[in-house]
Amino acid sequence: MAPERVSGPTLAETAARPLERSALRAHPDAKTPAELLVQALEDYRESEQAMRRRLQDDMGMNPSDLLALRMLIAARSAGKTLSPKELAERLGFSSASITALLNRLERSGHLRREPDASDRRGLIVVSTGATDTEMQARMGRMHAGMMDVASSLGPDEAAAVIRTLERLCEVLDAPEAP
Repeated sequence: MAPERVSGPTLAETAARPLERSALRAHPDAKTPAELLVQALEDYRESEQAMRRRLQDDMGMNPSDLLALRMLIAARSAGKTLSPKELAERLGFSSASITALLNRLERSGHLRREPDASDRRGLIVVSTGATDTEMQARMGRMHAGMMDVASSLGPDEAAAVIRTLERLCEVLDAPEAP
């Protein structure tokens, strides 16, 4: 079955866009819309990774620290808590590695260990209010900018982007993918 045809700007119309960062200008060897799309996705991934590196540098953290904090903040937002063991499992860390990470983040004031209200013997790990505020301020600006861009799409454009990204995720998530 052939993929559904998506309406939108032609290759020539895309080339005529007055964007500072156009995949056509940045990658003149790309010939087809598919090549341009894949290159634009790679450019997005590079920009996203650079943003995360800046955030890590600004906050004095490594990637694992930042990911752990994001997981703790997301858990709190969902009304849940995580034990050190649960956080280790989500990160794929050993007991020793999670202990080192938690010690580092606790010393820097980014998280606290607290007694688990549902299990007196257990502990939970929570991000501090200051860390939540800092992450929200930093990530909130970026998220708002992304929402502005996404909101500028019409329903058909948004649906086409969503379908394309979902299909690309399926390719990347396939068992035979590296």
